[in-house]
Amino acid sequence: MSYSTDDQRILDAIERRLTHDDPALATRIDALNKQFPHIPRTPEGGRTRRRSPRVVVAAVLAVIALLALILTVMLGSRSTPPAGTDGGPAALSSPSAYDGRALL
Repeated sequence: MSYSTDDQRILDAIERRLTHDDPALATRIDALNKQFPHIPRTPEGGRTRRRSPRVVVAAVLAVIALLALILTVMLGSRSTPPAGTDGGPAALSSPSAYDGRALL
């Protein structure tokens, strides 16, 4: 990854100041840099591939739509019990709720 000229200038100033303030740390960092050289993680062409913002937005909207569909199916599939089985007012008005005696 290449830095802009301003960024590179700032990094060089930080490196010079670090070398001046703590030479032992600078020596250790140089040794590590020699031991583990930076290998860029770019494709062979040298260009990195970026995702289009439209593709990202489309993917996010598709996931949201899928979740909404799943929730709709889950919440809409709740079946209400048949009238008279839950002990509510419909249960009292059904003929099977009475024991055959007439109420006067």
